[in-house]
Amino acid sequence: MKVLKHIKKGNICYVSHIDSMRVLQRTLIRANISVKMSEGFNPHPITYTSHPLPLGIESEEEYFVVANDDMTADEFLNAFNSNIPAGMKGIRCYDCIKNPNFAKNINYCEYFVKGNFLHYKTEIESLANLKSLVISYDFKKEVKEQDIAPLIYSINVSDKGITMVIAAGNPNLRPDRLINVINEKFSLSIKISDIVRTKQLVIENNKILTAEEFLREYIK
Repeated sequence: MKVLKHIKKGNICYVSHIDSMRVLQRTLIRANISVKMSEGFNPHPITYTSHPLPLGIESEEEYFVVANDDMTADEFLNAFNSNIPAGMKGIRCYDCIKNPNFAKNINYCEYFVKGNFLHYKTEIESLANLKSLVISYDFKKEVKEQDIAPLIYSINVSDKGITMVIAAGNPNLRPDRLINVINEKFSLSIKISDIVRTKQLVIENNKILTAEEFLREYIK
């Protein structure tokens, strides 16, 4: 089982998660990378990804898991990078004993917004300490409400920008919805394209691990 860490940057960040999956699958075909198939009446290549990235947001850390055992990690990485479109370059490949199931195990993601927000440092960081923060948003032609306060792990403002650690998976907080709150409260104009996913995180035994730290127990 191969676990590929890759980026998603540039114009390809405007490709949806489903279409990104198609790009990854076609890359495997072009690269002549063999993939084990599922069993049953409708066999399909056994691949997995980490949590979907909202449209328009770049990422420095995405994961693609592929059921492949006949290549080394370096061979897989080189073949992948020789065939993947610009913007989704593989950074590192791991040879693992089984699927780490990122969709289940990743609990939080870290996002970064570059800019000078020090004037609002105290106020922005205080959003992580609220007991309740109810927002409204449009979803499939309906207006829904969500209390996002329990989904914010931390917000830190430095001279470089805003770093947010928020819930991923189920429950989930979209980073652009939190940024919309910050924009409205402080009359800012941060765009969704200003947000970058920088880390994917796992809570294990009440300790936060990076995805790569979590992977150590799966690496051959």
